[in-house]
Amino acid sequence: MRFLFKFLSLLSFCFVISCGKSDTGAGKGQGPIEGSFTQNETIMVDGSNIKGIYSADLFPINNNLQLKKVGVAAVKRKGDIFTVKVKIKYGQIDTVLKQAIYTGRRCPDINDDLNKDAFIDIQEALIAIGKITIPLDSNIESQQAGLDEYPIGDAVSGGYFYKMNTSFSKMFADLKNSDEDPYDNIVKLKKKGGLTFPGRVVLLQGLHESIFLPDTAATTENESKHTTIPIACGVLWKVNKFPKEIQEGR
Repeated sequence: MRFLFKFLSLLSFCFVISCGKSDTGAGKGQGPIEGSFTQNETIMVDGSNIKGIYSADLFPINNNLQLKKVGVAAVKRKGDIFTVKVKIKYGQIDTVLKQAIYTGRRCPDINDDLNKDAFIDIQEALIAIGKITIPLDSNIESQQAGLDEYPIGDAVSGGYFYKMNTSFSKMFADLKNSDEDPYDNIVKLKKKGGLTFPGRVVLLQGLHESIFLPDTAATTENESKHTTIPIACGVLWKVNKFPKEIQEGR
């Protein structure tokens, strides 16, 4: 009987330990896998709350266009150096992919297909993703300087590796500048506001012109529906290191 009591006590202890263990990072769902990091940052007006690494797995939005995990995205702040990396394994061949970090906190899903045409277009996606905070283009120091200069998928798989470094203080100062066009889809931070990455959306747009899209697929002004159709999305969460696809050595 004493042996049985000790055995049950040990079993209970092991159960508690195993339930308490978990990995850092995020899965395909909307929330992070609990780990050693808190995902609830206190927003600071000087951006001092942002430090370390935040990453997102990028999954297809329209499964009738693509089924496999598309790639990963990550941002890192260390001192005044701000780094962005995006690794796309399955993209769009010879096609520009627009990429940006948005204010929204969830990726679009089938419930956002309001016209029930089996395609989530950009107008439907905007309900979930909000507005652009940081365009991941050729110049992340400024919201406007690098617009329309995005990565292009290679001729084999549509993949690419994007890496950009800038001064965090300069980028943050640009985000605090006055909004010269309050009616576009790029938003500035409020003077007494700040920025936080956990729970923020990364969205990719762009589909090869040869792929069918219905007439009901909406777009934005002066852009083709193939240019703006959402391809992949992920939610950033704080992690302890870059994903293996984009380790420090890359």
